[in-house]
Amino acid sequence: MKNNSSSLALLRQVFPVLVLAAGLAFAQGCADYQLRMPNDDPVNKLYEGGTMHAYFWGAWYAPQVMTANCASQAINDVVVKRTYLHDLASVFTFGIWMPTEITYRCKAPQGDVGTFPEAPRGRPR
Repeated sequence: MKNNSSSLALLRQVFPVLVLAAGLAFAQGCADYQLRMPNDDPVNKLYEGGTMHAYFWGAWYAPQVMTANCASQAINDVVVKRTYLHDLASVFTFGIWMPTEITYRCKAPQGDVGTFPEAPRGRPR
């Protein structure tokens, strides 16, 4: 009987620590950084982009440059996101592989900014 009570007391001491460790291991943390223009007007609500990978502590990137395919030739906003799994990959590989998700939205094209056409004049009589 004494053996059961001592193991139960040990379980009561260890159980909160195990629950805390499991909660920290499976907690999803992420960091989102967003850069946007003061007068933002996106052409669509969906973000485009992808994941960029840095290798060997930033000596090599894949893709080297991510290009934005915007018809207006302007970017509305950019979001740089690192998730818990991205950070785990960076830690477990000692910085040899560091993935980061980068997305963007294109700015809507500006309207026609010309002069207002004048009404045609009739013939003078």
